[in-house]
Amino acid sequence: MEQQSRSPTGIIEFLRNSWFLIAFIAGVIYWVARQDSSLADLQRADTRITALENRTTILETGIGQLQIKIDTIREDVALIKSAVIQ
Repeated sequence: MEQQSRSPTGIIEFLRNSWFLIAFIAGVIYWVARQDSSLADLQRADTRITALENRTTILETGIGQLQIKIDTIREDVALIKSAVIQ
């Protein structure tokens, strides 16, 4: 019996009898590898979101400044209109 378990036939028989264990271990290794790559994807997405938030803030600031300038121009135009009408 000891001789048979060490022979190539014994090893093949062991693998044949424990295929479900081998498949399970392979599945776990695959799942862990996928989770690891998902973490990298999440980190990249988080970096992109931060960059977009920064750009949005810059654009909002620029739009706010333009709105202030437009309001100032409107007030000037209203003053000019009232002066011309009088």
